[in-house]
Amino acid sequence: HLVAESVGCRHAVAVNSGTGGLHLVMKSLNIGPGDEVITTPFSFIASSNAILFVGATPVFVDICPKTLNMDPAKVEAAITRRTKAILAVETFGNPCHMDQYAAIAARHEIPLIEDCCEALGAAHKGRRAGSFGRAGVFGFYPNKQITTGEGGMVVTDDARLADMCRSLRNQGRDI
Repeated sequence: HLVAESVGCRHAVAVNSGTGGLHLVMKSLNIGPGDEVITTPFSFIASSNAILFVGATPVFVDICPKTLNMDPAKVEAAITRRTKAILAVETFGNPCHMDQYAAIAARHEIPLIEDCCEALGAAHKGRRAGSFGRAGVFGFYPNKQITTGEGGMVVTDDARLADMCRSLRNQGRDI
């Protein structure tokens, strides 16, 4: 669990890919049909696909032209009663605004999920990428900072979420 330690989280769950990790987090948070997840259109399609895999609807907000991450004001404006999470992508490994997304998520009592697949080792305001949200997901595909050919890692402080991800990754078994 060196990844969890390096990020500053208590739990790490190895998965088959960053996309798989995002999907497991969505399932573990009971996000599904009729739910909305706020995210960016300026990302690899896997981010949006993870939302679609559980039957939820991606709600796209525009990006900040300087950071290429979602504009925090537009994130907050997009929240409705159907919003069940914010899926924030750390575009090109840049965790800028993650503290603002976390504050917005806390105000609205919805989880922040970090797609930090490109941000292993990055930090914002003294905090590591992957530590801002309810869960962070790293990817180890060949275009990432560390590659294993495939693979990914879910990091979280939420023991229940980690246990559910472990179970779901293995057909419901807890090993």
